Amino acid sequence: MNDRSSQIELPPATSEILVEIAARFGTPSYAFDIRRIRQQVDKLRLHLPDQVELLYSFKANASLGICDVLEDCGVGAEVASAGELATAIEAGFSDQRIFVTGPFKSAETLSLLENLPAAVISVDSPGELEALSELAIPQAVVLRLRPDFGSCAVVEAGSESRFGFTAADLGRAAELLDSSPIELLGFHIFSGSQMLDTSALNDQLGRAMELALRSADRLGIQPSLINLGGGFGIPYGPTDEEIELAVLGEALARQVELASPARIVVELGRYLVAQSGWYLTSVLDQQTLQGRRAVVVDGGTHQRGDMCGLNLSTDAHPPHLLAAEQSPLEATDVLGCLSLPSDILARAAMLPTTVAGQVLAFANAGAYGVWSSPAAFHGSPLPAEVAFDGTSIQLMRERKPAQGILDGQRHVVSSGLAAHS
Repeated sequence: MNDRSSQIELPPATSEILVEIAARFGTPSYAFDIRRIRQQVDKLRLHLPDQVELLYSFKANASLGICDVLEDCGVGAEVASAGELATAIEAGFSDQRIFVTGPFKSAETLSLLENLPAAVISVDSPGELEALSELAIPQAVVLRLRPDFGSCAVVEAGSESRFGFTAADLGRAAELLDSSPIELLGFHIFSGSQMLDTSALNDQLGRAMELALRSADRLGIQPSLINLGGGFGIPYGPTDEEIELAVLGEALARQVELASPARIVVELGRYLVAQSGWYLTSVLDQQTLQGRRAVVVDGGTHQRGDMCGLNLSTDAHPPHLLAAEQSPLEATDVLGCLSLPSDILARAAMLPTTVAGQVLAFANAGAYGVWSSPAAFHGSPLPAEVAFDGTSIQLMRERKPAQGILDGQRHVVSSGLAAHS
């Protein structure tokens, strides 16, 4: 049973900044501590071998301001859509540091790639390899390999995954590459997300390397690039532990030696940005649920896609009540603003007495929040996104007014439809 009174440390200076952000930009809002992102990059570089290159997985959070920070840190970009690729270009990532993934590359993605000859494309299937060969793309490629092992990840992409070449597909890949101008650099393996067991994670990375080297032997190539995936997890709740980067670094050093002289890459999203983020909501009203005290807030699960599959409403640290007087803690549910019974941000979290207007701050909200959410539900405007770095505050995305949901929409004229009936 989790201790629902155990909160993540909130330094007084950070609390003051969050209060100021809520006052200036309203709630619900996302606030991002830029220093924490830089600290995560520094920790990785301290413990992982110098030869291991870092990519940021945009799917975790493709806010332009966040991508700006990671580009400035010298991290590469892993993108899986035209929108993410456009954001990487806007943020200043050079094509030498762009890795394009996903099971399908749209015409818009390929159009953007025309000016990025040094980008690398991860090919997901024989059919995609054939299509790219016919287009005579200038980029070199890697083949995404479907793991032939199980996954220890919370979000699995192991042997039952839909992604990547199977062992049976490699023969067809060899035929296509023999008659194609495309350059094959190596392989890409990704087995899942939110892994916290260091030993199991080491095992997954080792198995990924074995699969890549076996596939290289079968195709008769010397790989020059191997992307081992990533999936490093972060502790969301009091029972979670940090992964041991030093142990992970030692294991990766052995993988570097095995694959030499190939470049080794890991792609990370959640690990880089989740702990930088705070989701800020204001208390609207008091309520009860199943005999417990409850509060209703102006945010909701439509802006917290990161909660899906992770049981954060029950397993995560409770939110902080900002600028609140000390009072006895009581088990409290935090209910969102949606007309959905399941719109519950926290269950039985130990919180002090709350009053309307006070702000609750949810920690570890920097990844898979609004970027993986049904954010337009109820015609909701996107929340504001704000960066802070020490005492400096910068607005990254304005909250649009309610009528902003109508942007780009058009009326349907009945007479126009009748003309085509």
